[in-house]
Amino acid sequence: MKNYILKTLLILPVFFLGTLMAQEDAIPKYKKLMDKPEDVSFAEIQQEAEAYFADKDKGRGSGYKQWKRWEYLHERRLTPDGKVTNVAARNLEAYQQYIQDYGPVQNPGGDDPETTNGYWDFLAPTGYTSGNGWNPGIGRVNCIAFHPTIANYILIGMPSGGLWKTTNGGSTWECLTDGMPSIGVSGIAWPLTNTIYILTGDGDGGDTQSIGVMKTTDGGETWNQTGLQWDVTDFEKGYKLALHPTNNNILFAVTTDGIYKTTNGASSWYQVQSGSFRDLEFKPYDPTVMYAVTTGTFYRSTNTGESWSVVSSGIPTGTSRMAIGVTPDNSSYVYLLAGPSTGAGSFKGVYRSFDSGLNFYLKSDTPNILGYSDVGGDNDNQASYDLAIAVSRTDVADVMTGGINCWTSADFAATWTISSMWSVPNSIGYTHADIHALEINPLNNYLYCGSDGGIFRSTNFGATWTDLSSGIANTQWYRIAGTEASSSLIIGGTQDNGSNKWTGGSTFEHVLGADGMDCMVDHSNSNILYNSTQNGGLNKSTNGGSSYFGIKPSGSSGSWVTPYVMNPVTATTIYGGYSDVYKSTNGGSSWTNTGVDGRGAMALGTSFTGRVYASSGSSIWRSDDAAGTWNSISTGLPGLTITFIAVDPSNSLNVFVTVGGYSSGQKVYESTNGGASGSWTNISGSLPNIPVNCIAYEEGSADGVYIGTDIGVFYRDDNTGDWIPFMNGLPTVPVFDLEINETYGVIRAGTYGRGLWSSALYTPCPTAYFLSPANDPSNPNFTGFQLYEASNTVESSRVITGGYGTNVTYQAGSSVTLQQGFHAQQGNLFKAHLGPCSGTKSPVDIVETEDNPLPIAGPGSQ
Repeated sequence: MKNYILKTLLILPVFFLGTLMAQEDAIPKYKKLMDKPEDVSFAEIQQEAEAYFADKDKGRGSGYKQWKRWEYLHERRLTPDGKVTNVAARNLEAYQQYIQDYGPVQNPGGDDPETTNGYWDFLAPTGYTSGNGWNPGIGRVNCIAFHPTIANYILIGMPSGGLWKTTNGGSTWECLTDGMPSIGVSGIAWPLTNTIYILTGDGDGGDTQSIGVMKTTDGGETWNQTGLQWDVTDFEKGYKLALHPTNNNILFAVTTDGIYKTTNGASSWYQVQSGSFRDLEFKPYDPTVMYAVTTGTFYRSTNTGESWSVVSSGIPTGTSRMAIGVTPDNSSYVYLLAGPSTGAGSFKGVYRSFDSGLNFYLKSDTPNILGYSDVGGDNDNQASYDLAIAVSRTDVADVMTGGINCWTSADFAATWTISSMWSVPNSIGYTHADIHALEINPLNNYLYCGSDGGIFRSTNFGATWTDLSSGIANTQWYRIAGTEASSSLIIGGTQDNGSNKWTGGSTFEHVLGADGMDCMVDHSNSNILYNSTQNGGLNKSTNGGSSYFGIKPSGSSGSWVTPYVMNPVTATTIYGGYSDVYKSTNGGSSWTNTGVDGRGAMALGTSFTGRVYASSGSSIWRSDDAAGTWNSISTGLPGLTITFIAVDPSNSLNVFVTVGGYSSGQKVYESTNGGASGSWTNISGSLPNIPVNCIAYEEGSADGVYIGTDIGVFYRDDNTGDWIPFMNGLPTVPVFDLEINETYGVIRAGTYGRGLWSSALYTPCPTAYFLSPANDPSNPNFTGFQLYEASNTVESSRVITGGYGTNVTYQAGSSVTLQQGFHAQQGNLFKAHLGPCSGTKSPVDIVETEDNPLPIAGPGSQ
């Protein structure tokens, strides 16, 4: 429900209405329904999109990629009646209800343990190296804001990674929003050091809708909703938050539900203009004059936004989006960058007004500065997704634009020179593809660019660029994969930033471009990697990612994230979950179509590798003859979108599935006989009403399973009986994939917006541990990695003998007692901590190394 006061409405003359309707008709119906889905089902939106793209090119600039991403994310987050919902509002509501019912779930990023399990540490990336791929980056940056008086203080907003801050010009960064569920940030206003406003939601990508404007008065330690709030039934998106130049209590929110204004520091808001807006600017030196644009209409106000009039003189028609540029060098100049209607051309032009936005004149419509080509010779654009403009504060003739690339003009937008390219290597400059923000810091005139790959700075208006993204952890991972043989090899696919390889440290290597999706590591040869791209493009490397070749099955059709699985015994046998499941027995050199739709999820048995599971939508099948024949096993499941499948490695009939959406109490199901005869048991228990994205089974456990949800990780086994939060130290962020390394006792989480994380596996916590050789004759001495936790005491007389590579930790709530006989031999690492189970360490460690051996403890020594 909207929370605002409706103060004024603009009554338009009749002769303007036809123009406005024609402008809106430039937007395809499916896109209108994506923005305003409240009156239709998700299936109806799908039908409209499929009909629109049926006879159109689906390549670059068509909008097809953005549609498929939106479809994938929302199909797994529907209401019980099959409708799209405000995901951010739903997740916030469920998160708050769960805390109310069960208490705190985590201590995100903190040093003091709370009541939950998990030992999460951030792995990567905070930087990258450019390998075989062509579009390296960290993650998308939607918006940029500057401190009013300190040039090196900068804020940036992400689509799902929250708000980030630097106090040293971009050398280091910190997240200010980890304490609340993942939100998009599309607008920032920063009037005072500790007072920050954010307009929530993901305007450009639509990953999340807005929940309104939030405010902090303590520098981000706590956040509160303001008078502008949207809930689960609202579908607004935010695009910009504008702060009045001389009055910190006046702000404007630019949204798909109109322009909203506050005059009391966001305590209350009122709508000053209806419509689906994209940009807004104040006239320099005279903030009573304002400019704003929808996708195709230019508006002007002369009373600080209280009322608005439509300007039509010189404004182009048939646009999908426009952006406004102004400068204090000449306050009467207004530039207008216009993109064409979706799928209908490359570039509408740059227009200029000399009279404060009353009349506009075309300055240029060639070359195509919105496409991929470095000479502007193509016919591509993604203007509805990426469009930005900035005008030099010191020279009104200097203009910078952002689309897929950055272009600059030094002659009032008459001619253009490319400033940065979307791909590498190039000899021009790199800011990644898809420019969402171009902002000039008024304190030093530095130009900043926010793109799909991160944040970049130019100190010379685009002549050169510096990547400032190192230290930001906002990568959106779809899938990750590792190998039991190594604890420091992870590959994965990311939104906007391709496929990447982590081998330790805080950086990854960019090995394949496009949008990265599912992936596999050959368990018999870790140099053989399989990485995929959107809609089922499958590629293989035999040299650790140095080069790739395509192996997608001919004639196959995949989903946005097409699933792949590898036989756990014979690595050359792989399966692809296309509209028909394909099987290869030679590592992808040739394929056999086995039938049934596997575009949702796939899994294989380990104890019996001939048992294969595949799903699509709410349907699931099982094969008992290595995909020779299939049987439906959907009966007994709730008819909701299946998001993941996990199989017990020791019993291939013991299978688990997770489902998406917001149907309360319908999240995770288990069958002990392969789903036969409707034998599914609902084990959702006390889980909050949020989508479950993935599941991983811990081998050798009492049916221990971990699930990744939209707010973090939960754990369950036969002993816990119900789900417990497993997210201590983990940000409240969607987890899209989980990967367990049994050999090293760790679990990795690929988050959608906060990078790659790692934790020790769940360990039951007894009251006390008595560790003596007599208590465990089969293991009288310690070798390898060992963690012993107890809620009260740990007492030990063990000898640690493993040598280099042995790492033993005791942790107890009240005391650790080293009894007579205890000894850690040289070359071993031993630690003792005081703290709750799966908490973090106390300030004092007891450590023994080769250079610092511990003395043999006497009776009762501590």
